[in-house]
Amino acid sequence: MSGYKNFAVAGAGTIGLPIVEELLKAKAAGTVAKVVVLTRSATGKDALAEKGAEPIVVDYDSPTSLQSALKGIDIVISTLNVFGLDAQSQLADAAKAAGVKLFVPSEFGGDTVNFPEGFNAPKAAQRERLTAIGIPWALFPTGPFADWIWFVPYIGFDLVNGKFEVAGTGNSPVTFTSRKDIARYVVHVLTSLPPSKLENHVFKVEGQRISVKGVAEEYEKRTGKKIEITSVPLEVVKDQAAKNPGDFKSWFALYLELHGTVGKKEEVNVDWPELNPESVVDAILSYKS
Repeated sequence: MSGYKNFAVAGAGTIGLPIVEELLKAKAAGTVAKVVVLTRSATGKDALAEKGAEPIVVDYDSPTSLQSALKGIDIVISTLNVFGLDAQSQLADAAKAAGVKLFVPSEFGGDTVNFPEGFNAPKAAQRERLTAIGIPWALFPTGPFADWIWFVPYIGFDLVNGKFEVAGTGNSPVTFTSRKDIARYVVHVLTSLPPSKLENHVFKVEGQRISVKGVAEEYEKRTGKKIEITSVPLEVVKDQAAKNPGDFKSWFALYLELHGTVGKKEEVNVDWPELNPESVVDAILSYKS
């Protein structure tokens, strides 16, 4: 047991809600005492409260508001997206002032330690900032969300219409992990390991290591539905990314082709080898937005 019982989750969206739900399971089992959810508006508060969470509306521009909400909290888990990282800076400052023991920055997804460029750069800078202000952190690189990522046309995956776009071959191995398995791993680690093994540690999580084309092939076999894959030459995508650092689609495509795994196979799921994650196609077939 880690000894940490009181948690605050910033945001209850794409990855935040599954983590909150897993924390509430731990609360029901007695391993977690408090689950606070920081939210910008009162919308959805009742639903969260009915599940056993303590939703608190906060103003990220108000240190007093944030510090008050974090009073007595041991671990803050940020699930703010890449466009909300300025708020994460304010959250980290408030966590430090409130005496929070551990901060989990919103780095769910790609490996920002070994690939801190492009769309990962703001998140890598956030981690460095945590070190600078002196609050211990724990990272959970997981690869793209195995259930969700295939339904996001603006980054090149439109499973509804059976179309994928990739940079290069699409045959490079990629780490994919479903949101359910990410939540399970995060909560297991944070509630079972001692502080000495949590602080400033990178926990590499992997559901399945498979290429984008491999996913398409398995999906076609399981469903009988065809997927059309468009391959954009790697040099073209590199040029697009270089010209526009804000071109998320190009940077993400490069990440998948060139830096797609979160580590060596022997480095993943080390702290919970019993995770027994679901496959990418199983995650797709059980997907709920």
